[in-house]
Amino acid sequence: MPRHRRAAKKGNVSFKHEAAFEGRVRDLTSDGRGVVSHPDGRTFFVPGLWLDEVAEIRVVGRQGKVGLGQVITLKKADPQRREVPCRHHGYSPNHCGGCPWMFMPYEAQGAAKLRRLQSTLESLGDSSTRLDGLLAAPEELGYRNRAQLKTDGSKLGYVAAGTRTLVDITDCPILTASNGETLTSLRKALPNPTWRARKQEWQTIDLDDTLKGPSLNQRLPFRQGNTQQNVVMREWLAQAIAPIPPDAPVLELFAGSGNFTEVLAAHFATVVAVEGDQSALQQLSRLVPDRVQTHALNLFSLPAVEAWISERQGIRVLVLDPPREGLKVRVPFIKQLTELEMVIYVTCDLATWARDCKDFLEQGFRLTRVTPLDLFPQTPHLEVLSVLTRA
Repeated sequence: MPRHRRAAKKGNVSFKHEAAFEGRVRDLTSDGRGVVSHPDGRTFFVPGLWLDEVAEIRVVGRQGKVGLGQVITLKKADPQRREVPCRHHGYSPNHCGGCPWMFMPYEAQGAAKLRRLQSTLESLGDSSTRLDGLLAAPEELGYRNRAQLKTDGSKLGYVAAGTRTLVDITDCPILTASNGETLTSLRKALPNPTWRARKQEWQTIDLDDTLKGPSLNQRLPFRQGNTQQNVVMREWLAQAIAPIPPDAPVLELFAGSGNFTEVLAAHFATVVAVEGDQSALQQLSRLVPDRVQTHALNLFSLPAVEAWISERQGIRVLVLDPPREGLKVRVPFIKQLTELEMVIYVTCDLATWARDCKDFLEQGFRLTRVTPLDLFPQTPHLEVLSVLTRA
């Protein structure tokens, strides 16, 4: 008996043998895909769809307990849909997939991001929160100040979403003009035998509009990917700390190479800046050293954090901008920083931010201000700038 028939007998039919179905998008995921209900009640994630659109969907796989789908025909399209300003946009292994929301106008993208943030705030249940309007990007294209390309010596581009397929990219409309020129220059060197990878599928080439040229197989220190919006974030932080006395002890976690440390050091007499990446720490240590005390610490290690925080007393302000994992080791900071009055939390991930905020709220803090900022147009990514104060 064929294997798929045995599976069907057990009520576990392989997706490869399922018929297509028609469904309506009832929600959008954090990575931008449409959430569609199958007629039998299962949930499917389908890229390239917008809220309330109806499509005929092909079943293509499984992701945990949910199904993965692909649009066959768009039956009912959102009236705001637009012509995509990129020849490489799409959702197959032949497309880049890096700008999943490019088919919608920028205003609609912003509204969807705000809806997701509002839903997250409702789940936290703090009715006193002040929610500011979205700080939209001044440019929806040409903003990306850095990018990582991959090459096998014959192709140069990005890896298609959810695959290991390298898509050859001739141009990229979200890159800054400088990075776009670098991409054009690099493509003139193809084919390039020296770019062929020996032990891996490809080599990496990093573009950064502050560098004189591309960086081959060399990791660059973290930098916010939108220069104009990073200026806005720094201005927001300066405004948030302005009422705080300059002599207040301040602790910054995930300080990186000093993007926010510079702002803090311009106001506070002493900044204790903590970072785990050694290359970032080297850059950080060169920033106004008389005002910044740098510390190397693995902020994802509970024993390391507990030992370090036990020697910190009197901290009144905590500033953090963690990666997507959020403040995974947070209990020592919440429990032992007993004089903490304010937390300024910048996040790139709503789920981990909500998780961390919930613990602060349970310890007597209030989420007093939340400001959404669009760092990456054409994507579902949302940066959130927030302030928690002790009630």
